[in-house]
Amino acid sequence: MGSPSLELQGAIVAALKADFAVMALISDVYDRVERDTDTGKPISSVWGSELGYISFGPEDTIADDGGCVELQDISIQLDVWSRRPGRVHCKEILHEVRRVIRSLATTENPIVARADPFEQIRQDPDGLTMHGILRYEFGVENHG
Repeated sequence: MGSPSLELQGAIVAALKADFAVMALISDVYDRVERDTDTGKPISSVWGSELGYISFGPEDTIADDGGCVELQDISIQLDVWSRRPGRVHCKEILHEVRRVIRSLATTENPIVARADPFEQIRQDPDGLTMHGILRYEFGVENHG
């Protein structure tokens, strides 16, 4: 059996990539975004023709060993990036991601609780990019 946080990340990636509505809005879902060595900015291919992508942000895990079942509280952030003018594209991606994650399930380490996500949209310092943030809290049984 594997790590609950690793299984959760894999389930998120698989669910997002399997969803037509999400993939119609973005180029891909990244664990690590490839960056230009000179500028430090994402390479142009990560944006794709859709001018958007999703990447994983900070993640925290707290073990809760009390009780009959070992639980892990996993906080995971998904970052949505859009280069289309305005906020509409970013909001569309955020909406579709929330829809997909609402029905997310794992098998080895079941999700037993989830909180509604924290959501934020901000303009990136480059002045061109909108950055959407979804921060989720999951309670996951640890059978690993």
